[in-house]
Amino acid sequence: MKDARELLSSGTGPKAMSFDGSTGGPSTQEILAALAFVQHGLGRELLEALWWPESGARRREQLRQEVIALVAPEFTRQMHALADARTSFGIAKASIGWGGGQTTDMQRRELRRTEQALDDARAAAWPNNTMEQLGVLASAVIAEMAGCCDCSGCEGKRVVQDPAVAGAVNCPRCGGSGYEPFSGRKRGTSIGADCSAYSRFWRPVYEWMLANFRQAESRAAVEFNKALSKAA
Repeated sequence: MKDARELLSSGTGPKAMSFDGSTGGPSTQEILAALAFVQHGLGRELLEALWWPESGARRREQLRQEVIALVAPEFTRQMHALADARTSFGIAKASIGWGGGQTTDMQRRELRRTEQALDDARAAAWPNNTMEQLGVLASAVIAEMAGCCDCSGCEGKRVVQDPAVAGAVNCPRCGGSGYEPFSGRKRGTSIGADCSAYSRFWRPVYEWMLANFRQAESRAAVEFNKALSKAA
């Protein structure tokens, strides 16, 4: 069966392709009808943006809203976690020698614990201007998805055989994504940053978005496949 993504791409053009590669397969109307059965959301918007660019160009606003709906809650959660950690550290610091009293071992342990928790929250938090840069980040991630190819290490299978464990493990080259990874330099250039800045500040949010975008698009493609199979 021809991949439904390719059918969406070719079927909305001048001529539809059949599942077996011959002409006269699902019509444009059948393909679009199957697409209507794909649940609305980020995956559906990415499916169109990647495989039906003409429609994706008309649905930029819907895609923007879905990206914000995905990223904003996680960014807010991180900011709240950072604020909570900062408050806890401030309380622990203020408790040291409160009212002229002696500093206890318990207070010292609490200060060290909250300081470490604050350091961890800072390390995990995305850059403060993540939301301002969201359009640039989303465009770069979508461009990578559109331009990627199968991983040369696993040939897109996501796993490789490891004699040490007598079984399959996630491909170390692509991390189990099945796609050839872009370099940090290339990703940095795509968002207007050098390789160092990308690695230090932007890599976590970029990779988080890429993983979630791929998962959403993959789920939508599965739904589209099922609907198109029924139509056929």
